Amino acid sequence: MYDAGQEPEARDSLANERTFLAWLRTSLALVAGAVAVSSPALEFSVTARLLLSLGLVLVAAVALGVGWHRWTRTEIALRTNSTLPGFTGGIVVLAAVGLLMAGALASAVVSH
Repeated sequence: MYDAGQEPEARDSLANERTFLAWLRTSLALVAGAVAVSSPALEFSVTARLLLSLGLVLVAAVALGVGWHRWTRTEIALRTNSTLPGFTGGIVVLAAVGLLMAGALASAVVSH
């Protein structure tokens, strides 16, 4: 990737890096959510805790992969003066978190 094209402007490259770090923070927050959901203090069944925790860890892994992929594609686009990538990965992560939230709500409603 660093062999492609010319060196981009520093502020563009640093903005791309900050965006990747935001994806990394999001991934870490999802893992922290998985740990919180697995707590017995919450009134979820054991199965619901396991499924929600595993789902959050899986979404965290996807978010990290999306961030890495987007960072490399953007860096190459900056170096070759081509079109910047779109925002499709964020929509996938957002939809997955929404589904997990709906599952948590459904589990809470069913248990009460």
